[in-house]
Amino acid sequence: MEKVMNVLKPKPNPQQLLRDWQRKLRQECRNIERQIRDIQKEEKGVQKAIKEAAKRNDMGSAKVLLTIILCNLKLIF
Repeated sequence: MEKVMNVLKPKPNPQQLLRDWQRKLRQECRNIERQIRDIQKEEKGVQKAIKEAAKRNDMGSAKVLLTIILCNLKLIF
């Protein structure tokens, strides 16, 4: 039955395939850029927390927060 359906189903033309692939690529690019922006927002918050910890002279938590930033940078690049 599937063979009959495949024979009756028209094959997509190359232009339509190209449009579909381009659409999927653009969608994935937007998703990746969105994830990068989210990571950068989180990084800004962590930087603020590091500054506050440094003002409190709490170097232990500042170092831990710094490792979070370094891990985020590894994710982006």
